[in-house]
Amino acid sequence: MSENFSAKETFAIYGEYATTITFLRDEFFSEEKTLPTMQDAIDYLKALDPTPLGIVLHIRAHGRDIPFDRDNIAKLMREL
Repeated sequence: MSENFSAKETFAIYGEYATTITFLRDEFFSEEKTLPTMQDAIDYLKALDPTPLGIVLHIRAHGRDIPFDRDNIAKLMREL
């Protein structure tokens, strides 16, 4: 996790952008889901049971995809 990563600052900047979640349920099954906002995506992840093996968030902003890795996603989930 980046030492400088701030969940609250990230949410303030990207919170209203559509967010795509890509996650691995097991070694054979992956799934992708796009939600209207970052908060919707975080809430969706919090509700998943069991927790997926791998998770990546992609936010489409300013004409590019911005990925967030598992450590930063965990911080977003704890702080939002």
